[in-house]
Amino acid sequence: MIKKYWKDFLSLIYPNVCYNCEVALVEGEEKICLRCFRDFPLTHYHEMESNPLLQSTSGNLKVKGAFCYMKFNKAGIAQKLLHELKYKNNASVGLLLGEWFANYIKEDLLAADIDAIIPVPLHKNKQRKRGYNQSEVITRGLNKVTGIEVLNDVMIRTKNVSSQTKKGKVDRWQNVDALYMLENVKVLDGRRVLLLDDVITTGATIGTAAEVLAESEVQEIYLGCIASGK
Repeated sequence: MIKKYWKDFLSLIYPNVCYNCEVALVEGEEKICLRCFRDFPLTHYHEMESNPLLQSTSGNLKVKGAFCYMKFNKAGIAQKLLHELKYKNNASVGLLLGEWFANYIKEDLLAADIDAIIPVPLHKNKQRKRGYNQSEVITRGLNKVTGIEVLNDVMIRTKNVSSQTKKGKVDRWQNVDALYMLENVKVLDGRRVLLLDDVITTGATIGTAAEVLAESEVQEIYLGCIASGK
């Protein structure tokens, strides 16, 4: 009881507000108010016969599907949440995004018999500066809901490249050449895996990661992200 009163007192001084509309949150709401949560710009890409995310990210035969939680719009909900995660040291947002995403695609993950999740790795210098890999944080949220194993030690990033956003198509793929390498590959044998990134913009980065992953004895690969502008 005392803990509840103290929490209520703190909320008066430091009110928790929705990251999107800045309305004060009520008990039971986390980071986003219920109204904004209901207005998430869900993609439903994985339900489409011609999945636009899959078409833009990989032509590899081992890649069987792609999941995207929200559409990425400038100054939209997805951008605000991911900004908190990536630039404001707010890892708790990533955990929630992972849980929300998992509940959104849980039945499809089970139907695909996915048994491992691999976060797209950051270069060690960038991860040291940020303090964590945002994609790995999101996978922890997915694991909490689904129980699917997270594999953090099978892929490493070998180069720290510049942003892909303003590059042409050829430059994008040249920019990510030899970007990843695999370790402990035996653990991938016969597995169906979800390769997860926080945002997919051009598709070149996760596409390259998928190509490297496909060189192992992994059986099937699915791609996933919290947001995409596709």
